[in-house]
Amino acid sequence: MTVRFILGVVVPYVSWSVFVLGLAWRTGSWLRRPVPVSITLLPGPSSRVGRPAAMASELLAFRSLWRGDRRLWLAAWLTHLALAVVLAGHVAGIATLAGQFCWLGASAATSVLWSKALGLAGGSGLLVLLAILALRRVTIPELRRLSDPSDYFALALLLAVAGTGMALRLAGPEVDLAAVRGYLAGLIVLRPVELPAVPLLVTHLTLFHILLLYFPFSKLMHVTGGIVSRELVLRPAPVYPTPAGFQPDAGFRRL
Repeated sequence: MTVRFILGVVVPYVSWSVFVLGLAWRTGSWLRRPVPVSITLLPGPSSRVGRPAAMASELLAFRSLWRGDRRLWLAAWLTHLALAVVLAGHVAGIATLAGQFCWLGASAATSVLWSKALGLAGGSGLLVLLAILALRRVTIPELRRLSDPSDYFALALLLAVAGTGMALRLAGPEVDLAAVRGYLAGLIVLRPVELPAVPLLVTHLTLFHILLLYFPFSKLMHVTGGIVSRELVLRPAPVYPTPAGFQPDAGFRRL
């Protein structure tokens, strides 16, 4: 069993399995925990449309962070936007071999140029914004006092993934997208092929898989934690006096 096989086949299957199962386990454990009292925020939306809209507004626009610290809100929102652009660019660029803009009427050559420009903008923006968040964490005394090693590790890992990606784009050899697509397709259909022999690409993918392994056990789980917490605070407000025949939920009865 060669190193390329371990890094290119074994590690991806293990990391994605841990990521998916860990995500489901952590989210399920939060949902199963009893809530003995109502923590609904008042006033709040009560309609079927109002509650999903309020949750979407919080998850997409970070309304709570906007009310608390607008400079941090800007950095966090832009970081998540850059991350979304990078992830979408990876999926579309690899799947179409940088021809995604042909759907908009661009020529193949133009699509490749636009794809590279967007990838460069998104990647460099993500790298700079992550560096700003890391600098903020080490320079603000209150934030530094509240930080623990896991906070720094998560930022360092994200910076390493973004940094190797940008190095691959700017200083590394030209990556054969067709070979990368074939490699990823082989993993998806359970017919793995060898990982392209580009050391910087191997490093970038290995760091990404380490991030997947770490994700379910880290504070990066705020992705799903935010959904669970917003569902709790946006529940319909309790009705007083308590209606006749009311039964507390199963979680309350377990206490």
